[in-house]
Amino acid sequence: MTIQVRTILCPLDFSDQAPTVLEWVIHLAEEHGSRVVLLHAYHLPVEFQQMEGAYLPPDFWSNVKAEAEQNLARYADQVRAAGLSCEVVVREGYPATVIEDAAEELSADLVVIGTRGHTGLKHLLLGSIAERVVQKTPCPVLTVKPRSDA
Repeated sequence: MTIQVRTILCPLDFSDQAPTVLEWVIHLAEEHGSRVVLLHAYHLPVEFQQMEGAYLPPDFWSNVKAEAEQNLARYADQVRAAGLSCEVVVREGYPATVIEDAAEELSADLVVIGTRGHTGLKHLLLGSIAERVVQKTPCPVLTVKPRSDA
């Protein structure tokens, strides 16, 4: 059996772990001749939206999107510097759902996503986007744990 990894979807949250996740993506894409799609999903938590008197300036969402596109462009430059094809996608929405939908739309063969390594109460309270992606995404998912020296 030959496994073909034509498209790798890599959701990034711009955390300290993003460079490690990107290393894995570049390595795997070089190994398989894959195209890379970098994705960032942004959303405003429901709790904030329901706060009385919460104010967002009119250009808030356009600024958030523009900043995310700039950040992803820097990561895309690293992928392209390795001689790989790379696209950048920025979408508004709950990250796990956005990732699942993008994987399906792009016919991704693999999702490479970082985990934060939360356990216990912190995991229960914060949840895990990576865990939901593993459960719901229609393709294999490689989770990259934080480096122990980080």
